[in-house]
Amino acid sequence: MVNDNKTMEHRSVLRLQCEPLECVRIGFVGLGVRAKRAVHRMMHIEGCRITALCDLVQENIDEAKAIITESNGGSPATYCDNDGWKALCRQPDVDLVYICTDWASHANIAVYAMQQGKHVATEVPAATTVTDCWRLVDTAEETQRHCIMLENCCYDEFELCVLNMAQQGLFGEIIHTEGSYLHDLRDRIATNDDGGRKWSNWQVEFMNSHNGNPYPTHGLGPIALAMGINNGDRMKSIVSCSSKNVGDSLLRGNMNSSIITTEKGHTILVQHCITLPRPYSRSFLVSGTEGFAQKYPIPLFAFAPDSDNVATGELCDKLMEQYRHPFVTEYKERGEELCGRRWIDYAMDCRLIHCLRNGLPLDMSVYDAALWSCLVELTHTSANNGGEPVEIPDFTRGKWDR
Repeated sequence: MVNDNKTMEHRSVLRLQCEPLECVRIGFVGLGVRAKRAVHRMMHIEGCRITALCDLVQENIDEAKAIITESNGGSPATYCDNDGWKALCRQPDVDLVYICTDWASHANIAVYAMQQGKHVATEVPAATTVTDCWRLVDTAEETQRHCIMLENCCYDEFELCVLNMAQQGLFGEIIHTEGSYLHDLRDRIATNDDGGRKWSNWQVEFMNSHNGNPYPTHGLGPIALAMGINNGDRMKSIVSCSSKNVGDSLLRGNMNSSIITTEKGHTILVQHCITLPRPYSRSFLVSGTEGFAQKYPIPLFAFAPDSDNVATGELCDKLMEQYRHPFVTEYKERGEELCGRRWIDYAMDCRLIHCLRNGLPLDMSVYDAALWSCLVELTHTSANNGGEPVEIPDFTRGKWDR
């Protein structure tokens, strides 16, 4: 599966470095719960300023603006109409468009923002179709602008520790990994109004028509980084199967399991289930020729030659301290003060602003955003065809092979 656009000149944006920004001026599109939390975080990050807000609900704008004014963050421009996001993207004093709208609109806003010369940060998934994934890649290459997907799970402490270990070779050659999003969300999908947190209609409608993995990036992102995907290896093909639907779920399949094969012969298991009574898990399992790591149900490590000698509890804690990632040292304490257990969002935003201010490559590229997001469509296609293998696009056009 390749992009058919033969006339375009493609300049890779792997490890893209752009002009440093003394102050990153941010425009927020979509001001729901997650966005307002992000607005709050930005008030505590040096070197950034929120200059524009956009939402279709005036109350959301007012609440976000109040957070900014109460923190002496100035008075941002506001937009509250269907085309307000376009005006925000054209606003001269916006460097970064931070997208927190519904999934289906992420790609259109991101593409338009980059065309206006803006960098983009978008909530997950970055797109829901392969075509839109290619649009993100093509536009980033045309404009030489950053487009990062805000996958906060890549900044969790255990995942960063394993990434540090993997980059130092402790696992040897990583042969197999597993990642998932297993989360009992039946109460959010229920149609009766019992006062609990509910999903929006667009979320229910999307998942009701989807037969694959509609939300793959939380499980996939951290293991893809540990494996060096798009940085020495690439995902090549996928087979996906979904269980039958049971109970009163509105979804087509309760459990989806997908196996990815990489160019170098490694495998990845990605799973999704939100309608069965099972404990929360993102799996996060890394298995290599020299070692093993797993986060759920309890964090543990094992290494050759004595792989039966499993490090859990205090031994696991000592290893995590020994291989503590610099991001954890730098951001966790302050992040917990501001955001509690959501400190990983603070770390994610701090890294984004730091890289933009210093003209550094971002921690994740548009190629990661496109690759991880394209599974939304590809798992649906494979599951609808009885687990038939589906080719995964090489969004880097061969640049993954260092």
